[in-house]
Amino acid sequence: MKILIAYALKDERVSLAIDGAEIVEVVTGIGKTQAAASLAFAIAEHKPDAVLNIGTVGTYRHRVGDILVSRKFVDRDIQRLPLNGVPKALETEQGMLPQWPSVIEGRESRDTMTINTGDNFVTSADEDLGCDAVDMESFAMAWTCRKAELPFMAVKYVTDILGQNSVAAWAEKLESARRDLEKYFRNNNR
Repeated sequence: MKILIAYALKDERVSLAIDGAEIVEVVTGIGKTQAAASLAFAIAEHKPDAVLNIGTVGTYRHRVGDILVSRKFVDRDIQRLPLNGVPKALETEQGMLPQWPSVIEGRESRDTMTINTGDNFVTSADEDLGCDAVDMESFAMAWTCRKAELPFMAVKYVTDILGQNSVAAWAEKLESARRDLEKYFRNNNR
């Protein structure tokens, strides 16, 4: 099995091995357009059996250091548009990807986690976006995988609390994110 690991930024890359899988990687860039286009080219080139997105998210429902595993995604840029037939949310197939748990406050959870994606760095918790976390790429990657008929999952590390942290706080948490995600994958690669 070949798994394509997609990161938005090189700084989010982790050392990862998955039993029985060949790993190939792509750094897509930030935002939905770069993520979708870069991932589509990588899928065409590498012909993976599944895609895994690893990265960081902000939240107002969880804590810094939590790890969220998601197969449910919302596009916040079009979520409130009154247009019928425009995909605003989707859930992806897990396929052959491992059934990793989320880790919430140090405990494993099998609850469905929803990531809300948009082309802005959310810094305010003024409105409830109806999700567990926010990022800038997952929905676009999930949509690309749906079109390519590939299983897709995102594993995200919470680096910031909406309304409490800034872009600088996110950057300071990247080393912790890489370290904790590497430990998470080592512990869950059984």
